[in-house]
Amino acid sequence: MTGWLGGLQIRRTERGQVPVADLLCVACWHHRRVTGRTLVADFLASDPITQHRAQCPAQQKDTTR
Repeated sequence: MTGWLGGLQIRRTERGQVPVADLLCVACWHHRRVTGRTLVADFLASDPITQHRAQCPAQQKDTTR
């Protein structure tokens, strides 16, 4: 890859090969990679963007001030 954009990217290593899913949060730089057909399918079914958005440290409000 030449550059990264935030979000979810799904690709294959080569035609007919292993699928790879990458999740990158540009707010906190959290990165998660999943490889394999079953793992990628389960990862996508779990809605990783919404899950991370709820836990993202960059999205947390500072309530001490």
